[in-house]
Amino acid sequence: MECQHYNKYLFPRDFDCIGDVAVHCDLKKLCIAVDEALQFDIIPLFCYDFVKEILENFDSEEEKWKRLLGCGSYEWNGRSYLNMGFKRVWVYYSYARYLLINQMNDTANGTVRKNNEFSLPTPLKEVTDFSNKYRSMGREAYESVKEYLCRVREDYEKFDDCGCPKVCGCKGACSCGKTKKLTGVRFKTISGGF
Repeated sequence: MECQHYNKYLFPRDFDCIGDVAVHCDLKKLCIAVDEALQFDIIPLFCYDFVKEILENFDSEEEKWKRLLGCGSYEWNGRSYLNMGFKRVWVYYSYARYLLINQMNDTANGTVRKNNEFSLPTPLKEVTDFSNKYRSMGREAYESVKEYLCRVREDYEKFDDCGCPKVCGCKGACSCGKTKKLTGVRFKTISGGF
């Protein structure tokens, strides 16, 4: 299995102080989580065209890309603000997905939960709650990055300023900051036309 984005953009050290990705973690599952987070969280949040531009400039020495990717404070209108960084947003969403993926193993007999005689599996509800906690942190990190981008939007031509104050509106077919959770139950009221 070739990992397209893991070990090219994100590395195990990027998860330090964010999630408990142990030395013995399943790197194949982490790779899947990183790719899923990109496709189903990061691209819907930031829009494909802008994400493509970010990935093309991931190793750029240009200061504007370093500021966008990394976590740091910045000054705007005489006040200090925190930009948690594009990379951290991706890591939070990846770790949230990893927590769910890591619980299961695909075998010749179907999907099974990991188990051995010295440990008890964590109930799926607890794992899902923990995953949702990291999704919420990812969302908060995204909000800090979006706020930063809205303030310096002239530096990033492909940034789709959906949701930015004053100069609003999507330039393209962006989902305006919505992600696709892909887990849990969705309720819908169906009215009958009897």
